[in-house]
Amino acid sequence: MTRTKSYYLKLSLFLFSGIFLASNLTFAQDEPTPESEMMSRRLRLSYADPVRCVQLLKLYGFTIGSADSPVDRSKLPVIVLLPETKFHTMVPDKPEGFPHTETDPINELLIFYDAAEPGQFGAVQDLVRRQIDLPARQIMIEAMVMEISSTALNQLGVQWDLTSNLSSGNVFNKKVDTATNPLRIGRIVTPPDGEDQLDLTIKNVFHEFNVRLKALVKDGSAEIISRPSVLTLDNRMAYINVSEQIPVANTSYTPGNNYQRTSFETKRAGIQLYVRPRISSDGEEISLQINASVTAKVPDGDIEVKNSSGTVLASSPTISEREVKTYARISNDTPFIIGGLIAKDSEETKNRVPVVSKVPILGRLFRNRSVTGLKREVIIVITPSVLPDDKVVNKSMPKDEDRFDSFGNNLFRDAYRIRAEDTFDLHYLRRNRQLNRMQELVERMLVDNPQLESQHPFFRFAKGAVPGESVLVRRQIYEVLKRREMVDNLAIENLIFFESDKALQAGFEVRFLEEYLKREAPAILTKKGGKQALAISFTLRRLSDSAADLLREPVPEMSLVECADSSTWAELLWEMNKPDAQGRPRHTIILRNRGDLDRLKLAILMKKTIELNTESRILSLQNFTRGRLLMMPTVRQEDVELLDAEVANCFFCSELYYQSLQSELERDFAALREALKGTPYEAELKEND
Repeated sequence: MTRTKSYYLKLSLFLFSGIFLASNLTFAQDEPTPESEMMSRRLRLSYADPVRCVQLLKLYGFTIGSADSPVDRSKLPVIVLLPETKFHTMVPDKPEGFPHTETDPINELLIFYDAAEPGQFGAVQDLVRRQIDLPARQIMIEAMVMEISSTALNQLGVQWDLTSNLSSGNVFNKKVDTATNPLRIGRIVTPPDGEDQLDLTIKNVFHEFNVRLKALVKDGSAEIISRPSVLTLDNRMAYINVSEQIPVANTSYTPGNNYQRTSFETKRAGIQLYVRPRISSDGEEISLQINASVTAKVPDGDIEVKNSSGTVLASSPTISEREVKTYARISNDTPFIIGGLIAKDSEETKNRVPVVSKVPILGRLFRNRSVTGLKREVIIVITPSVLPDDKVVNKSMPKDEDRFDSFGNNLFRDAYRIRAEDTFDLHYLRRNRQLNRMQELVERMLVDNPQLESQHPFFRFAKGAVPGESVLVRRQIYEVLKRREMVDNLAIENLIFFESDKALQAGFEVRFLEEYLKREAPAILTKKGGKQALAISFTLRRLSDSAADLLREPVPEMSLVECADSSTWAELLWEMNKPDAQGRPRHTIILRNRGDLDRLKLAILMKKTIELNTESRILSLQNFTRGRLLMMPTVRQEDVELLDAEVANCFFCSELYYQSLQSELERDFAALREALKGTPYEAELKEND
């Protein structure tokens, strides 16, 4: 009986537990699943209009939201066009109409996406960058406006007589009116083997014409009035105006109260040129819409308005206008000539014998009147040149000359324009197949995982970056400073470093490097040096959680090491710039002789130059290119400069830059391979190895 009660008791407990669990499971199923977090990021557009960009994204199937309604989470990603500020044009004329200042960026899109699927944002960003937000091609329009006299026109042969020399190697170069080449009706002159029968291409004809124009200018038969140039974008209007404003006086006179009022208006005389270029897909042809206008004041053509007493009330010059509107399609870098803008000038000359020439009837024998005319033609030569898409030197850039630098300013920073001699030839690096493959894989990974863009090792390959490129840029800056001979602006006696305060057992004291060398290693101050070198080592402790390490990083470790020659010096510099036993980065300066002290001063200038030009921007091969301005530091003899870890790093990169580049390439290649393990990209990378 007892066992039966116990059995029922256990059964009751089991049933109760089952009901309890079932009820809990039911409650758990009835609770709604938490919604995933919705995030948003701004996407800056560099070239495309935001409205046009949104229209194209809608065409690709993306959901376009509105700033007036909430975002539907079920349709993520959602793209919203940010409302444009109303006050970004010009400052109003009246103070009472001055609006509130708005400094938020414009031309941006707001992308809403699921936090659990960052690839939603990456897909939008990748599509915009690759297909929509693309820059228009650039084109340089060069114009040469020439004035040629009637005599020179005859020499030029604008009618293109077939007996003139069109070009060498052309059948029409053969005169048809000579005894050796008589004119034969109905037959073509047989040219020699390999010689063109007819070469009347636009490029050839304009080349011949351009050569003749230069010859006329050289001998003084033609004059170049203006030679403007303008850089514009594909299918955008370019406007060139080379003219003067001629004032015209308007005078009104009232006889009753002797009141006279004079006002002025201006009339333009000169050259105006409107050009809208359209570049073909291959960049080899340009279609041009041209509107050329030449206006000039007619000599002795002023119109005067006088009152009854002969007083001039108003005068107006006569303006002649010659205008051409046309469409043309020509090859790239080919001159295009607009002619026929003819003007005629007349000149009246009177010669007479004093007194006798005024005698009636008989005086005609002693005076002379002649009228001479001069016909001038204005020719406009337009040369369009399509600029390459990549960042190479083109004709829009100035020459590598000192006149384009900016030195000796009192209020502004000195600036140096980077020249061809300042940049290394790195085609072997940029065209490396393995590097290009890894850059491509990283770009594809960032589409699905845009949050990886700022993480190592991905940021070392993202957006065309090259691992170790900062080392090469530092070396290039070193070469610039060395050629500028700026090392003389720094005095060795003004270089300082920190030393731990042994008396207080805390903080540090300032020590002068020259005094330290005189006391510990005076041979380093000589040109030849001695058998020892001074090693100044900085250990980076920025990841340490210890408060004591916070003030230990600026304090270097000073040590004398055996260094008999330059080879030993290079080995020491390489070994002592490796991480320490705990894996912390270490930067070391090795001073052996006077030349190393000059290198140290250049390293200080390198650091200051990098700081002036923003480290994150200038230490990139894409930004350190020919033609860019490099802000240069200004150093005075009395300035005191501190040695730190960045100076030591610049010192190292000034010498062992290729070794450091190789080390960083190997390290980042290995790190990226490790990061790709377990991903679909790992197999793809192995297939291409």
